[in-house]
Amino acid sequence: MDSNIGRKLDGRYEITELIGVGGMADVYKATDLMENRVVAVKILKAEFSENEDFLRRFRNESKAIAVLSHPNIVKIYDVGFTDEIQFIVMEYIDGITLKELLEQQGVLRWKDALKFVVQILKALQHAHDKGIVHRDIKPQNIMLFPDGTIKVMDFGIARFSRIDGKTLSEKTFGSVHYISPEQAKGEMTDERSDIYSVGVLLYEMLTGRKPFDGDSPISIAVKHMQDTAVPPREIMPSIPESLEEIVLHAMERSPARRYQSAAEMINDISTFKVNPSIVFGYKSTPVEEQPARMFRQEPDDDDDDEYDEDEEYYDDDEDEDDDEDDGKKRSYIIPILLAVTVAVVMIAAGVIAYSVINSFTGPGTHNSNVLIENFVGQSYARVRQEYSDKLTFNIREEWNNDYPEGIIIEQSVTNKTVRTGFTLDLTVSKGPRMIEVPDMSKKTLSVATSELKSAGFLPVTKEVWDPTGDVPAGMIVKTEPEAGKLHAAGAEIVLFVSLGQLESQVKVPNVVGMAQDKAMKTLKENKLSVSVQEVKQEGNKGKVVEQSWPEGSFVDKGTEVTIYVSTGEVDPTEARIPIPMPEGVRGAYTVLVYRDGTVIETQKIDEAVTVAGSYVNITVKGKKQETITISVRNDSSNKTVNNYATFDINYDTGEVKLVGSAKTQELINITPTTPTTTTTKAPETTPKEVVTTEPENPNPPEQPTLPPQPENPEQPAEQQPEQGGEGNV
Repeated sequence: MDSNIGRKLDGRYEITELIGVGGMADVYKATDLMENRVVAVKILKAEFSENEDFLRRFRNESKAIAVLSHPNIVKIYDVGFTDEIQFIVMEYIDGITLKELLEQQGVLRWKDALKFVVQILKALQHAHDKGIVHRDIKPQNIMLFPDGTIKVMDFGIARFSRIDGKTLSEKTFGSVHYISPEQAKGEMTDERSDIYSVGVLLYEMLTGRKPFDGDSPISIAVKHMQDTAVPPREIMPSIPESLEEIVLHAMERSPARRYQSAAEMINDISTFKVNPSIVFGYKSTPVEEQPARMFRQEPDDDDDDEYDEDEEYYDDDEDEDDDEDDGKKRSYIIPILLAVTVAVVMIAAGVIAYSVINSFTGPGTHNSNVLIENFVGQSYARVRQEYSDKLTFNIREEWNNDYPEGIIIEQSVTNKTVRTGFTLDLTVSKGPRMIEVPDMSKKTLSVATSELKSAGFLPVTKEVWDPTGDVPAGMIVKTEPEAGKLHAAGAEIVLFVSLGQLESQVKVPNVVGMAQDKAMKTLKENKLSVSVQEVKQEGNKGKVVEQSWPEGSFVDKGTEVTIYVSTGEVDPTEARIPIPMPEGVRGAYTVLVYRDGTVIETQKIDEAVTVAGSYVNITVKGKKQETITISVRNDSSNKTVNNYATFDINYDTGEVKLVGSAKTQELINITPTTPTTTTTKAPETTPKEVVTTEPENPNPPEQPTLPPQPENPEQPAEQQPEQGGEGNV
């Protein structure tokens, strides 16, 4: 059992259960006994607790993160450090991670993805304003509430979790998919590194794929440094083009070419939401990249005394032990001398540049230049945001059918270099001017054309037959768009000009195969009347199987068309079964007809005296085709020949076929040898069942039938034959 379960930290945080295991810490659910609330407690693993350098960073960073207070950031309530345990107490989130959501859904709608990303960016902007960079943005660190609210957690973990220099191991495999190129190179990171990770996260939400993948953390990191991701629209064409621009701009390999802040990316997303067709104009051009550094694999044993020469240190004012062990850390003399040299060179370059500028602008002045690109087709809001500190804008708005509202359609200067503060004249679209369409019905074509032109529209004509007969030839039947609708000024209005009343005859449409209601509606729309007749047919219930007038016929308007609608089933039909009876059968018998093991028909033979070729007729009802089985019981001996004969019946054709020879010998065997009283009656008594002596015939003539008998052939319980013998009931 986990030794931390049941433990009480600082006398107030009672650990109840383990809810998560991480690379550097385990997360527990606990109860804050003082505040009477559920919290999450992250406890540092023992192997990290033994490293003094890591502990110092962990403590300082935890204190810094505790100052964050934002609705989209998991709140840090408390931190605790003792010789035995180091822990962070934070807000308990009852939800799922964004990683779990992506595993469930694969791809998110872009509206949902942007809803999540904006919340993440707001959390990051708050942290960046406090000087804190997350450095480990990934779906596992994003918590999601059922109402769609996002909470970012684990701020600053990446900054102090790498205790063994710039190494990439299997432990970092989950994070390396979202790592920025500069972080992968081991260079200095800032808020723009978080922007890159957000871009990767948005890419994955929109496409269902990570932009870079590989067999090892090293191979993935190298791809982040060297490769360009497949554009999202090549994977998911439904992604708007401008949204793809946002994703790829956030994922620029060079930090200088990315969004410079979370607020800047939020602004572009807001602009996109207002106008999804906007074009931002971000174009990826080759950027000179620094050679990628080679990574060393993490050693098998923890050698905390060896540090990479280029290791980035986290310094703070409380660090009093940095000079105690010179053998453990690299010397700062060379970097300091190098920094001083660079500073001297930069100052000299600045002095030279200042002198050159003064030679052109004269003493006491300082100006910078701005290249004015072509802004036509771009959002004025976007241009104003980017150039407000460089240019002054003189705006004129006008209606325009070709450009949406807020888009620049003209500018006074293009592709020229001007001084900062230059006034640029811009014409911005107000969108199309909308005008109400006037009512042109029953006006002449010339009048309607003149009035529409005066209203600011472009009239076009189309001739149609008047279905009502109310609008004379040459008059306007209707307009499209219809009267009263708002339509863009200068746009086309279709005038439907009457050709007069529709001809007296109409063409009969084909309604076979349609449902009854749809067929009736179609015929009535074609000025025809309808009558309905049901026909019994297997299948196509409720559908038209025939119509009285063939498709394409021309008939007078109002002609009645009869449609024949299927009932979906047919009535059972009768079939007569000739059952062969062997010579020598005498006495009373019961014939039982079985369908699928169930008796469907019985017939009594009161007196039977047969000769060669005798048979008895049984009539059954059914549909299509089936196989039935006949059993015969001798009423005197109470013995039965089961499965006496089997027949295949085709009710559609009336064909009856014996598919197995009748068990005639078995029937003779169950006939008593001593005549019964019923078989010794006077000769003039005629049996009710007529037994013929005609040859066996597959289609025998119809025989007289017996009077109706009870359908239940069961005998009283005391008369049931004993079970087990062949032919016995």
